[in-house]
Amino acid sequence: MLRTVRAKFLGVAAFFVVWLVVATGFSVIQSLGINGDLEAVSRYVTPVKDALSDVRSRQLEQISLIDRYMRVVENEGPDAPLLSGIEIEIDAKQTQIEQAFRKAFTSAALGRAQASGHFEQGVLLDLDVRMREFADIAAQFNLGVERLLSRVREGDLDDAQRQENLVRGIHRNIVLDLRSEILLLEKYSSETVENVSAREDFLIQAEFIMMLAAVVIGISFAYYLAQAVVKAVRDTTNALNSVQSGKLDTSLDFKGKGDFARLADAFNRMTRELRVRFRMRERFGKYIDPKIINNLLSQETALETSQKRVMTVSVVNLTNFDWMAEHIPPEKLVDFLNDYLTAMTEPIANHSGIIDNFVGDRVIGFWGPPFCGEKSHAGHACLAALEQVARFNALKTKYADLIGDHGLDIRIGIATGEVVVGSIGTDKSRAYTVVGDCVNYANRLEKANRIYGTQILASHETASMAAGEIEMRDLDHVVLLGTEHVVYLYEVLAQSGQLSDERRDWRKTYETAIAFYREGDFDKAQPLFEEVQEGIGSDFAAQLMLNRMERLQRREQDREWNGTWIVRDPYERRDVES
Repeated sequence: MLRTVRAKFLGVAAFFVVWLVVATGFSVIQSLGINGDLEAVSRYVTPVKDALSDVRSRQLEQISLIDRYMRVVENEGPDAPLLSGIEIEIDAKQTQIEQAFRKAFTSAALGRAQASGHFEQGVLLDLDVRMREFADIAAQFNLGVERLLSRVREGDLDDAQRQENLVRGIHRNIVLDLRSEILLLEKYSSETVENVSAREDFLIQAEFIMMLAAVVIGISFAYYLAQAVVKAVRDTTNALNSVQSGKLDTSLDFKGKGDFARLADAFNRMTRELRVRFRMRERFGKYIDPKIINNLLSQETALETSQKRVMTVSVVNLTNFDWMAEHIPPEKLVDFLNDYLTAMTEPIANHSGIIDNFVGDRVIGFWGPPFCGEKSHAGHACLAALEQVARFNALKTKYADLIGDHGLDIRIGIATGEVVVGSIGTDKSRAYTVVGDCVNYANRLEKANRIYGTQILASHETASMAAGEIEMRDLDHVVLLGTEHVVYLYEVLAQSGQLSDERRDWRKTYETAIAFYREGDFDKAQPLFEEVQEGIGSDFAAQLMLNRMERLQRREQDREWNGTWIVRDPYERRDVES
């Protein structure tokens, strides 16, 4: 009888294993097919479609500018002062069109390389070739535009009119071809999504049936196993109670009992892993900031509560990290990241700060009571930021061969304000952290560095609190994208007393110019900003102000000037590029 039961047990178990393998393999194959379809659409087809839509939009804007240009020529003649500004805008649109074409071609080429099964048939066949052809036609259009502008400058309006007709014909063909291509890609994406949806429905139904069959088999398996495991359950329960009481050296021994011997072996492996995990838990506890641990231990209520405090938050972001992740071998990337995170976190700890968390390559820290004084946390944050910049510059020298000339750098945003600080999280997982608008403000300041070409931007509250310790530049008054109130921006330059005389004169000239700029006296501000440009290198912020004044004189901001610029574009790069 025992041999029969054992045979039945083994037969049911073998069937169960085969069934699970088949079910898992089926699900994996179906999931891979679905994921492949979605990846081809989301990573390659959609970017191409979006880039082509952007090209079409820019083409329409460019032809509108040409219309405007020719109307000015007809009404005011080829020497009209407005023509140079319109020519600059036409060139800027052309640059944007070329960038969008490059993006479309890159996505199509990557699709052919990475998802060749999709890009070798149907509407995606030779998609990269078509993108290149579109770019060539656009180049002809650009050449025609250049000839049109050249004829206008030379005063040959008849030939300019002929060039305009030629340009319009090329533009009409480009727009129609782009529209047709976009419609094809949209249709392909829609059909792919519908196909994926149908396959997902089928997979859900199939998995339900397989799960039901697994349940039936599992119940049968339990029935056959029940009588044989009663004693094993009792012994195992006693052993588990011992482990629960803290006796992690408990073990089971079912020698000579076949499957139960394997059960004992699994239990013993579990207890060994528990002992390892217990030791790992003790070791990983050392990674928590000691200042936080001391604070929590000294304040019993701090383990469960949070409170509002005025603190300073710093956000550090590494630019062009995506390029590194794609082009640098993993082992070298890990070495660089370890050195980078060390260079970014040690200054925070050295200046009485707390490392909040890491979000990819972003490092977030905060300062404030009880870890440092109520009036000194802004100064500590700025000093830490200056040290981070210095350390990163040394890091760039160390990894010069690895980084090359790909513009790898850091941007830092520092904001001071009210936050909620304390132990925040779930019942099972908590963290000592800060939340609030001040954290979002610091993130916006970090991103605003891209607008001004700076590395460290601080809020007005930070600058006021750290005024005696840090040299800063009064950079700008703006309403940032996503906010409604005026923001006063300050660039952190150096520790107090460590700014050279040349840099002090440079800062004074800029702040004098910015004062005239805010008063609307652009005639006085312009030469001063130009002097800043010619002083210590090329100052991106000064060039930004020069371009803003030009736009304000063209009344591109539809309101009366009150000294505060409203940021509408996420990066405002066109202020300088135009």
